[in-house]
Amino acid sequence: MSCEICGRGNCTRAFHSLDEQNEHDKVADNTKEYIQRTLLKKLDRITTYESEETTGFLVSIDEVKSIINDII
Repeated sequence: MSCEICGRGNCTRAFHSLDEQNEHDKVADNTKEYIQRTLLKKLDRITTYESEETTGFLVSIDEVKSIINDII
C-alpha cells in the first residue's frame, strides 16, 4: 500500500513530519466535507420513483452517476 501523504510505495505516514501529517489531514478533511456537502445538495434534487415491488423509492443509476461525475 502506498503512503497516503506522498503516494510512494516505500513510505508510510510516520516517515513524514508532524507538520506534514497535520497539513495533509486538514486538506483531506476539507475535501471530504466539500464533497459531502455538494453530494447532499445534488442528491436532494434527484428524481425518485415509487415502486410497488419494494417498500421504498427507486432512483436512476444514470442520474446518480451523472451527479458524481459532475463533482469530479
